[in-house]
Amino acid sequence: MKVLFINTNDTSGGAARAAVRIMRGVQHCGEEAQMFVKNKNSQASDIMPLSQFLPSNHIYKTFDWIASKIKNKWQHFKWHPYKNTKQNVYMSDLRSTRIHDVLQKIDYDIVHLHWINNRFIDIRELTKIHKPIVWTLHDSWPFTSICHLPYGCKQYEKHCGQCPMLGSRQKRDLAYEVFQQKLDVYKKLDLHIVAPSRWLAECAKRSVLLGQYSVNVIPNCIDTELFKPVDKNNARVQWGLDTTKKYMLFGAMQATTDLNKGFDLLVQALKYLPYKDVELIVYGTNENLSEIGIPLPIHTMGYINRDEQMALLYNAADVMIVPSRSENLSNTIMESLSCGTPVVAFNIGGNSDMIDHKQNGYLAKEYDCEDLARGIDWCLRHNEENTLSAHAREKVMNNYTTDIVAEQYKKLYDSL
Repeated sequence: MKVLFINTNDTSGGAARAAVRIMRGVQHCGEEAQMFVKNKNSQASDIMPLSQFLPSNHIYKTFDWIASKIKNKWQHFKWHPYKNTKQNVYMSDLRSTRIHDVLQKIDYDIVHLHWINNRFIDIRELTKIHKPIVWTLHDSWPFTSICHLPYGCKQYEKHCGQCPMLGSRQKRDLAYEVFQQKLDVYKKLDLHIVAPSRWLAECAKRSVLLGQYSVNVIPNCIDTELFKPVDKNNARVQWGLDTTKKYMLFGAMQATTDLNKGFDLLVQALKYLPYKDVELIVYGTNENLSEIGIPLPIHTMGYINRDEQMALLYNAADVMIVPSRSENLSNTIMESLSCGTPVVAFNIGGNSDMIDHKQNGYLAKEYDCEDLARGIDWCLRHNEENTLSAHAREKVMNNYTTDIVAEQYKKLYDSL
């Protein structure tokens, strides 16, 4: 069976990493799989960038450039009336890149969509596909109108419009228009939905857009030979850390600037921490964090692009903190647990799929910074014999290995 994976990137972002891991697992199960992306940064021969298919003719390139400018001007005009759009909320309309019927030029039996935004695939292109489409949800955009993280908004359960994210009071606003276009497109597709977490699956089932489709819960997977426990002291020496200290770890792609990752909530929580003999490691930023009000020493590690380095950093820490406001099935949580490092997070989204409260980490009350601090303290005091670490690794080995997850996808493909 030939499966075509589609994702905007091949290395950048959590969805890209998850999609490539799943593809590798599917290949290991004997399926023929390749990936089509907008932006390719790896050297993998089975990942095909859009540029590989674009016409080299100068006239075509000029036409594409002009068409893109016109499209963007038109979309800018549509967004212009919404002066009260919420800040720090990521939204996408149906803007896309001309892909010159690439999906009709590649041989496949099943299309497996992942994250296709950032002006990559126009969902109207999908109506040209007359084969099964599997769509793994990495956020809420496929079943909302324009927002990737709707937070408390439930309008997708009826029909988006009068959008609070846009600050709109009009029923038939841009959100209404995009939602209606998605409705019209989805009706024409042989669509099969996968949600990596039980929480996201329930959201999709309650939505107008995806509620009529079967929704399978299949988690993301992880390379447990790469993300595995190693000697903690050795890991700390390699990162230049003190082997006698206690370390908390926090980070993300945009650790301190992405509101969803909850750095501000972490800052509040650490003020409740009952003792001062702990230090904080932060990755995903180059900022000087010495004057932001955290009463602890801070080690800023910058941006980490290699999984091997990331695995060492998880091992160097005593506890990982994930104070996100919204999470599907966090790669960070899974990677940390796989390395045997317990995780403290809010009890939101898919976090409870991976964190067993007071078994391999701590689930704090939703957005309760004081309880988050209690969780950090609890994990630091209850892992002296590495019991939490052992349970953390066991959780991953029993649920999220590449073989376990790939076999579930293989069964889904076969059923289609």
